[in-house]
Amino acid sequence: MYEIDQDNLLRRSEHVKEVEAKPYFLHEEDVQVIGEHTCQKPFRVKGLIGQSAMSYGSLGDRAITALSSGLKMAGGTWMNTGEGGLSPYHLKGGADIICQIGPGLFGVRTEDGAFSFEEFKKKSEHDEVKAFELKLAQGAKTRGGHIDGEKVTEEIAQIRKLPPHQSIDSPNRFEMFNSIPDMFDFIEQLRSIGGKPVGIKLVVGHKEDIKELALYMKKSGKHPDFITIDGGEGGTGASFHELADSAGLPIFTALPMVHQILKEYGVRDRLKLFASGKLLSPDKIAIALSMGADFVNIARGLMFSVGCIRAQVCHTNKCPVGVATTDPKLQKGLSIEEKKYRVCNYILSLREGLFNLCAAAGIESPIHFNVKHIIFRKENGQTSEVPMFSGTQQSI
Repeated sequence: MYEIDQDNLLRRSEHVKEVEAKPYFLHEEDVQVIGEHTCQKPFRVKGLIGQSAMSYGSLGDRAITALSSGLKMAGGTWMNTGEGGLSPYHLKGGADIICQIGPGLFGVRTEDGAFSFEEFKKKSEHDEVKAFELKLAQGAKTRGGHIDGEKVTEEIAQIRKLPPHQSIDSPNRFEMFNSIPDMFDFIEQLRSIGGKPVGIKLVVGHKEDIKELALYMKKSGKHPDFITIDGGEGGTGASFHELADSAGLPIFTALPMVHQILKEYGVRDRLKLFASGKLLSPDKIAIALSMGADFVNIARGLMFSVGCIRAQVCHTNKCPVGVATTDPKLQKGLSIEEKKYRVCNYILSLREGLFNLCAAAGIESPIHFNVKHIIFRKENGQTSEVPMFSGTQQSI
């Protein structure tokens, strides 16, 4: 933490002091388990807040290392690798990891672009890797991802199993499956090989799609270990404005819809729900938990914690603060030793804020937030305690 020595009109000075902070972990009886009944190695989590998908390549090695180190210090959390795959910098800090697999299969592909079960098994053998996530879609990149060739260094190309210095477009769909039954069979195959939980990440567009998914889970008995719901308001440095701004339902509309449909089909208790989409503060997180989320993913807030100033030049490799760039000169401005503490403190402050809200709501743990703790205000000023699937973030 920073202690101020003096602060007046003409001068400000401060010094850094390392202190032992309260971690605000969940009570032992409230610890959440992902893949409890399906996996040899389920994922036990002491907190409800973690890092959303951010790839090495889109972010530089210093930013990824600072995130990994800070999240490890905070404990009870996780980092998602993003579709760029598992890198040494994700592993460097020792944080728990959810390894994402996108349609481009970066890091788990053969030279000709097919899925490699051998590479997948290698990734699953890392102790830090606690789960895998199949990225079907992302709120701000519903058409698939992109990274300019200028950012694709030799190292990044080697990690992703691709040629260096060439622009990369990730497809918007997997080639290994094109139906829900095929996808679930693939999930079971990955689960049996890796022994760890496997989930899916999606963006909600139509109720009928979620109903189809829930119906198959009910009939087949098969299911992912978790579903990550990404709101259409999510951010990225690699998409078109019309997709980033308008495609996909906002998280506070999509989340209660998915939660309710899964309950109606009797499959909600078989899996966990992650929610993401501008949930940067304890109050927004509490609302998401009340709407049915088990966990919350954050990217934007954690980018701020490692120095992002929203320069909006992520795609140019010229990030002035060394966050969204692979340029060694620009990355010199990012101090891992400083930023890891900011990452840690951000997570701890969010968890503390959640417990403060618990106290205000008269509950002992954030896992007990439910729909009774939120009130909806319609545009005409009327309020309702019933989830309004047609609402928007502004109507809460």
